[in-house]
Amino acid sequence: MAINSLSSALTISNADKASSNTNSKVGYKLSSQEMNKLSGREVEPTQKEEVSSELPAHIRKMVEQLEKLKEQLELAKEQLAKLQALKNQEDEAVKVQVETQTKMVMEIHTQIMSLSQSISDALKEAGISDPGVLMSVLV
Repeated sequence: MAINSLSSALTISNADKASSNTNSKVGYKLSSQEMNKLSGREVEPTQKEEVSSELPAHIRKMVEQLEKLKEQLELAKEQLAKLQALKNQEDEAVKVQVETQTKMVMEIHTQIMSLSQSISDALKEAGISDPGVLMSVLV
């Protein structure tokens, strides 16, 4: 009996220590940047440059053009938002400007989609089938 009571006391004591250890630990919550990095959604700039430097010259030029188009798209969207924020939306000149800017945004978006497809095709022709390379180039 003495051994059983001693064993029981040690078991209870160890269980108390284990539960207090787990209760005293505070969990670490990952930031969104860390989550993106772990999931592979975030590509480090140096990795992107390494991938880009490994590409054939004609594909690198296409990627550069894609980046320029994306910048143009952002500028066109900003301009459209400014036009849409104007108070005199009933003015015919403002309506024409908004319509023209909307068409420009759609056209740039179409160009981006077309160029992305061309880059994808060029990568396939070059024998580059790694999805990581494709994603880092197109995103």
